[in-house]
Amino acid sequence: MLLSSKFFRAKIQYLAVGLRNVNVHIPSAVKRGDNALLICNYDIENDTLYAVKWYRGRREFYRYTPKEKPAWKIFTKTNEIDVVTTQSNASHVLLRNVPTSISGKFACEVSADAPTFDTSIVAADMEVVELPAQRPIITGIHSRYRLGDIINGNCSSDYSKPAANLTWWINDIQVPPNYLRTYDIQRHLAEHLESSVLELNFVVTTHHFIKGRLKLKCSARIHDIYAQESEKLIEEDRPRILASGRSPDMNMYPFDQPGDVDEHNELYLIHKSE
Repeated sequence: MLLSSKFFRAKIQYLAVGLRNVNVHIPSAVKRGDNALLICNYDIENDTLYAVKWYRGRREFYRYTPKEKPAWKIFTKTNEIDVVTTQSNASHVLLRNVPTSISGKFACEVSADAPTFDTSIVAADMEVVELPAQRPIITGIHSRYRLGDIINGNCSSDYSKPAANLTWWINDIQVPPNYLRTYDIQRHLAEHLESSVLELNFVVTTHHFIKGRLKLKCSARIHDIYAQESEKLIEEDRPRILASGRSPDMNMYPFDQPGDVDEHNELYLIHKSE
């Protein structure tokens, strides 16, 4: 069954007296292979419920009609959408073992019975995520650096869908954009997976070391269902003796101070690869 194009707009409601407060609770992201619970709430008031229909895109896959026996109908022609009918009803639909191929817009259409036949439809997006098999990988970073050395390395995420969002940190503070370079997403065509790479490049100054140590960290996130990180500890090659009277607080700030900015760090601007 196909959803008419005039109804296919996210979060559009056609409200009338009787049918009110139609809304959906659909997870924005779910791990591939997990179950996904779709909820459609509504207030029918003095009307009688005629049917609740669920769509993936414009194609109907589940219908609940209380006057029919059985009350539920399944319209999927493939195994992509597997509805658990024993745990689905007039407001809830449970999808089992979801694949990445069903990512997209899901819509709930609620219709009242005669005489009003009021109808309301609400939609939201759900993305089925393939998580990386391992933590982000840091490459190109040595264990020791001297003041004035250039630190240049990459953080790479393992293949996933979608590619993970990467972030570099120096001493637990997010690095400024001019330290970074973003590369094009790498795609594994056979498995439809993606990998991201984020380069870090800056000149080591006195502000980067805290008690002779510098901690680099790369974090990878996908929506709110995946968060992993990797760290690299760097030792100062020649421990520096602070001049007497200098405030040790200057060493707690990991980035360059005004008037003390290294030319390399200033000119290393980010341009995302076209």
